[in-house]
Amino acid sequence: MKDTSRGFLVEWIIDVHRKFRLMPETLFVTISIIDRYLQRVQIKKAQLHLLGVTALLIATKYEEIYPPELKDLLQVSENKFSREEVLKLENHILSTLEFNFFAPTSYRFLERFKKISNTASDEQIFFFAQYLIEIALLDAFLLKHKQSEIAAAAFILSARSIKKINAWNTEMERCTGLKEKDLRAAIEDLKQFALEVNPKFLSTLKYKF
Repeated sequence: MKDTSRGFLVEWIIDVHRKFRLMPETLFVTISIIDRYLQRVQIKKAQLHLLGVTALLIATKYEEIYPPELKDLLQVSENKFSREEVLKLENHILSTLEFNFFAPTSYRFLERFKKISNTASDEQIFFFAQYLIEIALLDAFLLKHKQSEIAAAAFILSARSIKKINAWNTEMERCTGLKEKDLRAAIEDLKQFALEVNPKFLSTLKYKF
């Protein structure tokens, strides 16, 4: 499976996530489920859409107070597959991952960084950083970086862009255990991908934020 196929799947999930007005963390958990499952199981390109819907179903059950019903997810998928197919794959995902797929995501780390930083009251920095970590979901290449590193890189880039400040001071390094010099690779990779990402996708995110 090529990374471009994964990218198209993530774009679709982000669009569906916005349409259903789901919690931010639901999106990140969904992509985490997909990536961890694909690390263990090889599937055909034609099965990606089914995987995306099933991962979203699992994530909404865990994160949402009022998750969308399966029939609604099938409808937004133009009924390309059946309820039985989704439930069968759901069972296989859960057993394959041994119900262990809710590790901290970049969004949870970003929330924590906001609370402990000196920019806690600056919503612009947080939302632009969130915008960057959603862009990061598109690129499998960025999976080589830890979720905490992606969140920190987005936070640093956002503060530089919005307020022209270095938000990753010695206090942030002490609280997080992450030194800025060790984040340079993640910062550069995220910055480069954000500059190269498809403008069509960016327009979707700009509408969202």
